[in-house]
Amino acid sequence: MTGPAAPMQRLELFDAITTTSRAFWPDPLFGHFARNAVNEHQMLPIFLGALIDDARRHGEIWVVHANDRVVGSASWLPPGSLPRSAVRESRIYRACVRALRKGTNRRSGIRLLNEVERKHPTEPHWYLAVLGVDPKWQGRGFGEALIRPVLDRCDVECVPAYLETQKIENLPFYERFGFVVTDKVMVEGAPPVWLMWREPRSD
Repeated sequence: MTGPAAPMQRLELFDAITTTSRAFWPDPLFGHFARNAVNEHQMLPIFLGALIDDARRHGEIWVVHANDRVVGSASWLPPGSLPRSAVRESRIYRACVRALRKGTNRRSGIRLLNEVERKHPTEPHWYLAVLGVDPKWQGRGFGEALIRPVLDRCDVECVPAYLETQKIENLPFYERFGFVVTDKVMVEGAPPVWLMWREPRSD
């Protein structure tokens, strides 16, 4: 049985991290950091878990269910929650160090992440930090269900939205909802990251 997106309950955090990690694999950025497929599988829940938990603490997370289990999540940070405090950054940094301990290409990857962070907009906006649907359940409208609640709020409150993606195949999906590419971050030796911005819709 499936249902609409709903705010994540605290006890669903582990399931949200697990299913979202499955959605990301394989991933150009995490694959760049990983020594092999096993290492990437180990890395994803550590790194994504830190970002999702940060959204749980300082933003909001929407989940979708199928057969009474979480099969996708969207982690949002509201206007005013960025840039992160030193404490929040430290928490995420420690997770990154743990994830990258057995990884590779750390220098180029970290340069890329720093450049993406440097280009993060300063104008107030809703930030889609993480979005993922279990591959088994993709193509059934769950992605739209996950982002629609906050995008509708953006339109009502006239607030922009912003995201980054390292998968070129994701661009058409986000463009359907009004996101446009504003920049392509490229660092030598690392995969590109696309930055996308959405102005609120008035129709």
